This record gives sequence, C-alpha cells and structure tokens, in this order.
Amino acid sequence: MNVRPATDADNKLVTLVPDYYPIQLQPVWFPAVVEIQADFILKNPTNQNVIIEVWFPLSSSLEIVEWNISDKEIVPRMEQLQLSVDSQEVDYTISELPNPRGIDKPLLPWASFPVTFKGNFETNIQASYWIPLQPSVSGIEMTLFYNFQTGAGWAGPVRQVELVVNLPYPASIETMAGIPSGSLLMPPYYRPSESANLPPGAVLEGNQVRWSWKDLEPSDEDVFAIWLLQPDRWQELEAVRHEVQVKPEYGQAWLDLATTYYSFSSNGPGFPTIFGSTFLPQGIEAYQKAADLLPGRSAPHAGLGLLTLEMYMTGKNAPAEVLQSVLDELQITRELESKNPTIEKESGRSRWLLVSLLTDLDSYFINKATATAELAAWGTQWVIRSTEAAFQKTLSAIPTMTPTRSGTPVPTLAPTPTTRESLGKELSPFILPAAGVVGLVLVGYLVRKRMRKSTKIN
Repeated sequence: MNVRPATDADNKLVTLVPDYYPIQLQPVWFPAVVEIQADFILKNPTNQNVIIEVWFPLSSSLEIVEWNISDKEIVPRMEQLQLSVDSQEVDYTISELPNPRGIDKPLLPWASFPVTFKGNFETNIQASYWIPLQPSVSGIEMTLFYNFQTGAGWAGPVRQVELVVNLPYPASIETMAGIPSGSLLMPPYYRPSESANLPPGAVLEGNQVRWSWKDLEPSDEDVFAIWLLQPDRWQELEAVRHEVQVKPEYGQAWLDLATTYYSFSSNGPGFPTIFGSTFLPQGIEAYQKAADLLPGRSAPHAGLGLLTLEMYMTGKNAPAEVLQSVLDELQITRELESKNPTIEKESGRSRWLLVSLLTDLDSYFINKATATAELAAWGTQWVIRSTEAAFQKTLSAIPTMTPTRSGTPVPTLAPTPTTRESLGKELSPFILPAAGVVGLVLVGYLVRKRMRKSTKIN
C-alpha cells in the first residue's frame, strides 16, 4: 500500500451519487488515496490442470455495512483495477451481483476472469488498484480499512500474509493509531476520540509500517483498520516545528507550535482526538516555553491552563493540585490581559484560548443534565461567574497557592491498550470508500469451505 495525497484528477474518478452523504453540500474531497498492489500465490496440489472462474470484489465493503443511506446508492468501488496472471495482463468482466445483506440493498460489483491453474504449480495473480481514504469530520485523521475475509473461500488457511504500508511521513504514534474493537464508525459523521494500540506485530521503519501473519484463516471479523494523520496536517506540523528549530528563542514560534499541538489534540471539551495522548503533553511543554519567552503575553498561560485541564476532561478526575494550577493560569491570563489590552486584542490568540478554557471549566463543573441549556448562554457573565464559583467551591479545602507557571503538572498519558477482537461488528450505516476488500473468491460467489468439492486450490 502506498499512501499519497489525492489530486483533483483522483477525486474526479471517484463515483458517488450526489446525495451519497445526506448532509454533503459540496463535492466529496478525499485528502489522500492508497495505491494497492496485491500479490496472490495460489497452489494447485493436484496433478491435473484446473480451470476456474476467479472473482475479485470491487466494492469497498461487503456484508458489514448497513447499506441504508439511499435507494439510489452507487456502491463505492476500487478504481483503476488491473489484473495479471503470471505477469501477463488479463481482461476481466464486471458483474453487479446480489448483496448478501438482502435484495433491498445495492448490488455489489465484481470482476471475474478465467484462470488455468497448472497441476503441482504455483500461480501468481496480481491485482493493482487504488481507493480513496475517507477523512473524519474532525479533519485530522482518515481511515485505512482492509478486509481479508474473502480469503475464507480458499482451501485451508492462508499460509503467510505480508502487509506493507508506505506513508508520506514517518510511521510513528504521531501519524498512526489503532481502532478499538467494535468502535469503527463510518466517517464523515464520526468524530473519533478513542484510540488503541496498532494491530499487534507492527514493525515501524522510516516511512514504512508492516505486518505479517502465518496460517491465517480469515472470517467476516478479520478487518484490518487503522487511523492515519491526514498528509496536509503533517505538513502543517512540520512547518511550525521547523520555525522553532530555526528560531529557538522566538516566543511566537513556540506559541504557534503549541496551538497546533492543541488543534491536533482536541475536538472540544471532553472530546480528545485519537492523537490527544501524543500531542497534549507536547502542547503543554510548548506553551510553557512560550510563556517563558513571552512574559508579557497572556495567551501562553491560557493555553497552559486549557491543555492541563483538557487531559482530565473525559474522566473529570483532575487532582486538586492540577485544578489549582489551572486556576493559577486563568488568573495570570486575566491580569496580563488587563495590563496589555491592545496587544491581546491585536493578536486575538489570548481571547480565543481564554474562551476555550472557560468553556472547558464550564463543562467540567456543570451538571450534565443542565449543561445544554446553560452552555447556550455561555458568553454571558453568568458563565464566568458560575464557572469560577464552582471552581472555587471545589478548591475550598485546598490551601491557597501563589500563582506560578513553573509548577504546572504534566501528567503522563498512558491509555490502557484495547484489544482488537471484532472490528466491524458495530459499523454505522455509512459506507467507507477507503475500505479495501482483498482476496480472490474462487469457484463462485463467496464460496465457503462447506461448498467445496473434491478439487481444491491452496
């Protein structure tokens, strides 16, 4: 798999119904595509040549999708398919076949072509194509989704599988994340907030990550899925990091870097991104550096308070000393704003960060049952007063501390790994155009072992 940024030409090739997404108000734009080359080595263990009609699925997903978006739905499919047998390109026929989910569901496209498997011989079938990677609504990540289940139609387990992914940036926890079992929901509506470890066995080297399996017996639960950072967001991050490297004593560069880290970390109060555990601590460190280099600016302190509290928004379990440090940063922010109103007004950064911090505080303390109505009036003085009143009430038993920015706690984020057992069981009713379905289905449509006759292909 070669992941690369999408071009205008790529996006024009993606076939979708105009109202494919009910809320889509403009043409679908995919930020990246993955070019796939799949090599299948299949052995005929008999002494006789066997001619078989081989079927290759062109739809992006099979029966794991609800298929109820539109009665005019066109199933997203793989693009630019090319097939070869033993290095010789072959033609294929496309058929629209019944959907295993029911006659009321869209037909599924399949490519078929005859292959002569020589006796006691290994035949190499190669398929190349590309699929768009669907971004989430947060605009930070995109899904890479790959399905091994069609290999269940082969005789016996797949003896060895090698999956290699080449990325347009370094393969690391900053650019990749796993998807917890049962939580894969279809973008663009889904805003992911829970991450997991990458699928077991990942080997990271430079811009490449790879996996290998032995004796894999695929089932309809064998879905390989990971989140990837969108390429343009990585370029954005690289640009601000470069600015800091070139001007390490330039406070504004550190402030820009810290704010970028925050944008990568949070979807709003209590809604961390899947990369939050990676970028939030880095954001706190960058805001602290900006505060040291910009002693008269309030924005770094608002950012420090915001990101420190953000790390505890989901569980609302911040220790007392952490809450006190957030209050300290809030107080410093307001004092500096009052001293330098012109600078803060011109920059705009401080006010935005302060608003975000007060919103987080409001969300942290207000009862969930009344939060919606009260947040609607968040811009009033009541919000500020109620937030601080609740804050002070929580801290009433804590000895008064002198505001300081040097002791802002930076807790360690170490989320408990979530195992990947049944990806794809609780999918939303939206088709994933980034879903790669890999495998050759031999002797008919989704043939299973119990349907095989005496002649088998391994």
